[in-house]
Amino acid sequence: MTIDVLHVIHQFPPESRGGSESYAHDVAQAQRAGGLRIEILTGTKHFRPAVEWSHDEVGGLPVHRLHRDDLYFDHHVKMWHPQVEAEFGAFLRQRRPALVHVHHWVRLSANLVETCWRHGIPAVVTLHDYYTSCPRAFRRRAGDEACRRPLSAASCGDCVPRYGYESQAEIDAGIELYRDHYRAELSLAAAVLVGVGSTADLLSATTGVPRDRYQVLPLGSPPRFAGMAPLSPPVPGQPLRFAFWGGVGRHKGVDVLLRAFRRLQAQRPGRAQLAVLGDFESPDFERELRQLAEGLPVTFHGPFDAVQLHAVAPHFGVFPSTCIETYGLVLDECFELQRPCITSDLGALPERAGAAGLRTRAGDDADLAAAMQRCIDEPGLWQQLRERVPPPPPGLGAHVTALAQVYERARQQPRREPFAPAVTPERRVRFLQLQRESALSKLIPPGGPR
Repeated sequence: MTIDVLHVIHQFPPESRGGSESYAHDVAQAQRAGGLRIEILTGTKHFRPAVEWSHDEVGGLPVHRLHRDDLYFDHHVKMWHPQVEAEFGAFLRQRRPALVHVHHWVRLSANLVETCWRHGIPAVVTLHDYYTSCPRAFRRRAGDEACRRPLSAASCGDCVPRYGYESQAEIDAGIELYRDHYRAELSLAAAVLVGVGSTADLLSATTGVPRDRYQVLPLGSPPRFAGMAPLSPPVPGQPLRFAFWGGVGRHKGVDVLLRAFRRLQAQRPGRAQLAVLGDFESPDFERELRQLAEGLPVTFHGPFDAVQLHAVAPHFGVFPSTCIETYGLVLDECFELQRPCITSDLGALPERAGAAGLRTRAGDDADLAAAMQRCIDEPGLWQQLRERVPPPPPGLGAHVTALAQVYERARQQPRREPFAPAVTPERRVRFLQLQRESALSKLIPPGGPR
């Protein structure tokens, strides 16, 4: 049986439930309910000794998980994997999806759209982050500075992750190959979707991809709290409940939040509580956060669902991202709960929160603590912000309808002329050879091999 839409993403539930995974899952389920044959092809965090598949089902959706066979495969210089490319191509030949919807490349291979192009299958791309413009993925420099520099060897050479033994020439070649891969991918895509206009503006300015190549389509999500009782407002004299939820990663500013909360407790002891809901990005980061929270009224809830978030009953959502967010589905959930929020001043979060939120300087725990203290010291502030909570965005049904129109145009329109040259197989192999020789140079014993 052929597939109407194949969604391709870097990871998928139950392995991970971040924003892009939740979005892809919700859209796929809605499309399936509408009668389309939908399947998921996903990468995974778990490598295997050899590239291989595992297959399962999530809520009736067939899920095909493609495992890589190398270590540290999130590293930008390992974005292309020849066998993953081959396996993906074989899957396309066997299953012949009518359309492929690419949500991410990481943990798979850098030329997914190109592979679809070679097989005559239209590909639509949704950009959930700044990965196509940043080898660190989140446009956050190593020192935690939000970055608006152009993607180039000159701009990125002192920031990209590295093993430590590479020459500057190898670093520069890796950055240029990364840039050219994703320019080529977006050049070949039948449509490139982003959630807000500011994302398209920054991507275009930093990559040279024409601004009109991006189409703004706000993301859709189903109601998370349907049938649940409305949450109560704060009660005078009782602790104010702050909450962060989502992926618990450094780029989300959770460490900044905990340092701010310690400041708040020193100034207003016993007047606030903090809940943190979500998976930690790593055991090391979990240990760091638990140490920062030691002795504070902080609860780490770990993986969560809508019922658990509703049970926490936050008064304020706090989302102090130190990266330039591209959308922020957590705000849809926050506003569905009729809660105001505090955000950093970067990207789509303050843009979407508008007058229903307080903005703080990204990475500045003192500024964040001052905003949280305002929430305690100004009793009328919660109600003022609450009254400005925006109406719900277009629902999932409307979003899926809009996507169907994008898909139809992608299937019907003639192939557009690429604006960027293709990355040749020879260039990829040359870079692999450069990597091999530089690594071997550190291992070859005196006198050479014996």
